Amino acid sequence: MKHLLKGAAAVAIVMCISILIHIFFNMKGIDLNKYINNIVEVMLTSSFSMLIYQVLIRNEKPKDDGNKK
Repeated sequence: MKHLLKGAAAVAIVMCISILIHIFFNMKGIDLNKYINNIVEVMLTSSFSMLIYQVLIRNEKPKDDGNKK
């Protein structure tokens, strides 16, 4: 369950940053859809989300399930 919450947090962080970037450029009168293809943007945001997720779970210790032989 912790991994699900950390993944959701990573996606939420990236989506908020993406929305803020789009709002900033729309206020300046620049349409990002002319310059960045939507597929490219999805690829960049998903890879950035995975990077944040990996940083969040980096310091976790693996669970010992007790099935040692």
